[in-house]
Amino acid sequence: MSTVRPRLKLIDLCGPGYVFNSRAPENAAQWIFESPVVADAATGSQLTVTGRMPVLCSAGVATAAGLALLREIGFAIEAELVTYTDTADRLVKMKRLAARDLTFIDQHVQTDSSLHPGVSWVNPTQLSALNNKRNLSMWVPAAQLPAREICELASLCRRAKRLERFPVVIKSVTEKSSGGGFGVRICHNESEVDEACHFFSPLDSVIVEDYLAMDKNLCVNYAVFADGRIEFLGAAQQIINDKLRYLGNWLEPPSAQMSRLIHVGYEIMQNAYQNGYRGFAGFDATIGEDDSFYIYDLNFRFNGCTAPLLLYDTLAQRTGMPVAKNASWTFKGSFNDMIRSLRQAVEKYQLFPISAFDPTCCNENYDPEPRVKALLFGINKEDINEKQQDLSSLGFYCL
Repeated sequence: MSTVRPRLKLIDLCGPGYVFNSRAPENAAQWIFESPVVADAATGSQLTVTGRMPVLCSAGVATAAGLALLREIGFAIEAELVTYTDTADRLVKMKRLAARDLTFIDQHVQTDSSLHPGVSWVNPTQLSALNNKRNLSMWVPAAQLPAREICELASLCRRAKRLERFPVVIKSVTEKSSGGGFGVRICHNESEVDEACHFFSPLDSVIVEDYLAMDKNLCVNYAVFADGRIEFLGAAQQIINDKLRYLGNWLEPPSAQMSRLIHVGYEIMQNAYQNGYRGFAGFDATIGEDDSFYIYDLNFRFNGCTAPLLLYDTLAQRTGMPVAKNASWTFKGSFNDMIRSLRQAVEKYQLFPISAFDPTCCNENYDPEPRVKALLFGINKEDINEKQQDLSSLGFYCL
């Protein structure tokens, strides 16, 4: 097959001398991943778009069979893959990379500096400040902010129960990484507020925010170059369940109705650059029928749809199909069986894996089911939904 060329690679933003470190550290993953297996599987999500640079990743995403399949499809896996099998091994590998005088591009902040040898491209304190939900108003114009207030956890139940209307959204306030909806609770009544108080008990304070209708909910992506250039990469519609958990994205040809949103995004990214940020970044926005919009979360890192957006144009051109679903699937069977089934799925259903994870490569007591992150292409969403049902006959189940 022809080479799949991403629109940009991480190496284009930073240049040589860097290593990409995407794993969320165990003591910082409470508000971003539901389990260690998900965190390890996620370390393969950017391998197709990093370019020729060292990448620290789980051994489960760097198997010979999985990488061979990606290369057969046309992905140029150019990275020097430095793999780990468990937490202790990951720290050993990080120390070796630091000894090579490489600078770490961290996807997530390590809150304990003693567990992060070496130097980071973006100052960890600044990266925390950019991503902390408490600071949204520092970066987003007031007109685009949902109504929100910071509330000490001790008074959350009392204050939330005095609200005149439900539902209300409660969000974590933490210097640790958060995302995927794991640090968010929607409360429809007082009982659910009580449950949220218990859920957020490790924190000192939370955000109480107006609930926003999610009719058109986008993740808007940018690249922030080391020299200050800002490039808009596109936007993907987010697939979110009724608990606000992120399940993936719909990718479609760009809309011409987002000029104001894109412009505000440029301003946010330029401000972030002036405050020390470089790399890929994005934000979550909900758009009304009158094209008004609110920005309700910032993610200064690769977003779940960043790599898919960078690959979308060339894959859409190859398939001749304009719509894609970015999602993760588990497989009922062994990893090698999954690879064989994926070859069938590429040919029959236009399912393009961008990362395949074998949990048996890790020294952890993981769920034995292998999983794959992929783009499923179709003529429209209905076509893709039909293909997804057919994929179950091959053993694939969408998360």
